[in-house]
Amino acid sequence: MNSYNFKTYNELFDYIVKNHSNEKFLNYIDNDKYKHISVKEFEQKVICLAIALKKIGIKKSDTVGIFSKPSPFWLIFDFAIHKVGAISVPIFDNISKKNLNFEIKDAQIKYLFIDSINRLDDVDKKLIFITHGFCIKEEGYYNVDEIFHAQNTSCDFDLLNHDIPNKDDIFSIIYTSGNTGTPKGVVLSHKNIISQLHSINHFLKLDSKEVILSLLPLAHIFERMVMSFYVSHGVSIYFVDEITNTANLLKIVKPTMMTAVPRLLEKIFYKIKLNIEEKPFFSKLIGNLAFNYALKENIDKTSIVYKIYDLLVYKKLREIFGGRLDKLVSGGASLNEEICRFLININIPTYQGYGLTESSPVICTNYPGMNKIGSSGKVIPNMEVKIEDEELLAKGDSIMKGYLNDPFLTSKTIDKDGWLHTGDIATIDKDGYIFIKSRKKDLFKLSTGNYVNAIKIEQQLSKNKYIEFANIVANNKKYVTALLFVNKELYQNNKNNETIDEFFNNDIIHNNIKKDIKKINDTLNEWEKVVYYKLITNDISIEGGELTPSMKISRNVIEEKYKDIIETMY
Repeated sequence: MNSYNFKTYNELFDYIVKNHSNEKFLNYIDNDKYKHISVKEFEQKVICLAIALKKIGIKKSDTVGIFSKPSPFWLIFDFAIHKVGAISVPIFDNISKKNLNFEIKDAQIKYLFIDSINRLDDVDKKLIFITHGFCIKEEGYYNVDEIFHAQNTSCDFDLLNHDIPNKDDIFSIIYTSGNTGTPKGVVLSHKNIISQLHSINHFLKLDSKEVILSLLPLAHIFERMVMSFYVSHGVSIYFVDEITNTANLLKIVKPTMMTAVPRLLEKIFYKIKLNIEEKPFFSKLIGNLAFNYALKENIDKTSIVYKIYDLLVYKKLREIFGGRLDKLVSGGASLNEEICRFLININIPTYQGYGLTESSPVICTNYPGMNKIGSSGKVIPNMEVKIEDEELLAKGDSIMKGYLNDPFLTSKTIDKDGWLHTGDIATIDKDGYIFIKSRKKDLFKLSTGNYVNAIKIEQQLSKNKYIEFANIVANNKKYVTALLFVNKELYQNNKNNETIDEFFNNDIIHNNIKKDIKKINDTLNEWEKVVYYKLITNDISIEGGELTPSMKISRNVIEEKYKDIIETMY
């Protein structure tokens, strides 16, 4: 096998096809069954698609949008883009129409890969469309499926006279909104993304027999980078067709590794807790004892008590994840320490990492052999960090080139010495583990002058079974209030001919929430206590702009949308 020393995405492609021969390399669902694409087929499809894209007119430095669900075809199209020296611009398939057209205009996209005929009308600008899953016989439309169908296995690879990018050329423009709701185009070079792969390869070795379940959007830098690492090792990758089908596919695929955002793990954790409460008396008793035992620190896994709980309870809980998961990586937001400890204690090794789109994205992470619960791990190779005025700063090969069309914001974010100002308040312990305390913009200043850590309180509020998301309101206010978005799954399972407002507007639910708020308030400083709350039964979604693609709340959007309700609490 050739050494792991590629420098660009094009060289990564060459490395994959020369060193791997997996028959079940990329796997996707078609007619309710997984179909497989081998490394050889992957190579042929990328090359022949790249030739077709060049004939369509795509050339070096053109920006090409990828507006589709994650799949092998997303990856194939992405690699083909780079084979002709173009720049890929991933777009979330559930993005709002407003942001979709902003990104198309901002990145000057002329070509768009799209897999949803229903979203065509959302594109305001006249583009050249390369479709997948549907076909339109009109000028300006090309179909990937027809290109693949016409593909000749003896395709002359030398026909592709592509412009080879160097490591400093632009690789991709990835839009991030954080929780402000305004997209920012993060410009990443080939060096940025490839340096991440080399860094991770230092401490995480993937066996060729690894099985991956991929469920996060490839338009998100976290999954994009991790996916690049997966394919570099030629492992078997299975794509989820719909996020709602994840529980079923975990049992079918039985992955050995997967990445997830904290919100997904939170939902699984609370679902486990709820399911135990619904068991018959004896099963409920054992379940609660085992559940609470798994929340303890430094438990003895060799003890008789643990072995009994493992046999009766934990083994069944591991089956939720397929039964053989030995690497679960959480990123995109902070994972609750209690949930992380619980997963590790039931023998699902869980590793929290931290990063930003602007850093391609990983700055630090826990990994096998180096895992401290509550931390975001140690700084990765090729990166250095420091704390300045409590803020974490990072510097290294994976720091972005800058924000597209915004030199002023770039200069505010990356200082003259090359340090990326992350906007996160952090500490580093004596062992080198980094602890992220809060976002600077999530640390709210009350009109009294006191500061409130919104994330910490929101995580506690979201533990209540009736609450899906919590949004703390405090900035420039005289006291703290909360907008609590309800868990609609409970309503759908128990609605009994009631409207959703009728279901949640009853004393049992409100008393339960008030009881939890009191418990939370008892742990907080006087000025941090939640004084009032309002239950929100409206939808909260990525499409509506209230959530980011990594399932974090967009405060600006929410507080503008519900400003009248907020005012009733003051």
